[in-house]
Amino acid sequence: MKLGKIYILFVLFFGVGNLFGQYIPLMNGYFVSNQFYNPASAGRSEHMVAYTGLRQQWVRIKGAPSTQMLAFDSPLKKQRFGIGGIYYHDKIGATSTNGLQINYSYRVRISRRKKIAFGVNAGIENQRFKIEEIDLINANDQAFTGQFSNQNKLKIGAGAILYDKYLVIGVSVNDLIKESGFANGIAYLQYKKKINREWTVSPGVLLKMNTLSISQAEFSVLTSYKKQISLNLGFRTNGSIIAGVGVKPKSQLLVMYSYDYVAGHLKTFTAGSHELILKYDFIKKYRVSSPRIF
Repeated sequence: MKLGKIYILFVLFFGVGNLFGQYIPLMNGYFVSNQFYNPASAGRSEHMVAYTGLRQQWVRIKGAPSTQMLAFDSPLKKQRFGIGGIYYHDKIGATSTNGLQINYSYRVRISRRKKIAFGVNAGIENQRFKIEEIDLINANDQAFTGQFSNQNKLKIGAGAILYDKYLVIGVSVNDLIKESGFANGIAYLQYKKKINREWTVSPGVLLKMNTLSISQAEFSVLTSYKKQISLNLGFRTNGSIIAGVGVKPKSQLLVMYSYDYVAGHLKTFTAGSHELILKYDFIKKYRVSSPRIF
């Protein structure tokens, strides 16, 4: 009965309202840093985690998107609460965006293996439009005056995840207080299957939505060997093919690189997209001593 009530709350929490919002920077490593898309992921690990992401999209195209991100998250108070923070810089053409966001989550155990977490975030975003980087047909156009070239905006969002050791299902809505804009509802699913003692495979899907329609979907398969080396293959509905590799030079450090091959007419103008993600787990190491006394 308790499980049924929680599922109903999950549906009501995200089944109402319009999914309006602003453009969300694209990052391949959503399965590494879910907090970037969903505040409920903050503190899901049993220790503090820090990560950074660098992405250069559509190389050789002037004004193509580029994104830099720095984040951390950590559990609080016996793993029931979590907190995280994200700083990001995103540039598209003459527009650059700097954002700072705080995530807070609360999780409940619904069975011996499964948990559900709810999260909220709040932050501020500064958008700058450099008029000098474009040639205006009408120099007096009101859309490009100083009044609109530098704006600060408040950001509020919410999310939820249902997860266990092998399955993660998440939904989130960002920029709840904005009246209009680009797609900003996100849903994702990832399932980890242990093949043997050395190999695991994790298929996943990420959906970006505008109101009630899907605007973009990403499908991927992450394969891991001894938790030391991983390979990622996937594709997006915009025609991109994704390939990535991850290595762990140390047990606490993950380095992941991915490349997007752009299919269709755009491939004539670009050499694809590059992304680098670094993740560090602050896992406590305990010194073990023998209990024997000689």
